[in-house]
Amino acid sequence: MQDDTYLFMVWAHRSADSIFGAASSPVMRNGAFLCFEDEQKARAESDRLNSRSGGSHMHYSVRPTIVQMALPSGQRQGEAGEPRYSIALTDAACRVAPRSL
Repeated sequence: MQDDTYLFMVWAHRSADSIFGAASSPVMRNGAFLCFEDEQKARAESDRLNSRSGGSHMHYSVRPTIVQMALPSGQRQGEAGEPRYSIALTDAACRVAPRSL
């Protein structure tokens, strides 16, 4: 049985009224996706960004994203051996610490 792990990613949405047209994409901060392990924290950041956008054509939302772990290429499931590399979920580039004022 496989347990799904979710991260909550903040997305930016530009309306069709913008001179650049409609678009949606994940928010990047310091070269990493803006995502959280806790949905409440993600919603708080989305709300903060929405409050700063004023009357612009941008708004922000939160989408759950499934984290899927994959074996390194060339290695079959169930094959024994030493791991070539690994990264803890809490050390992933996606983690964002709150800003200090």
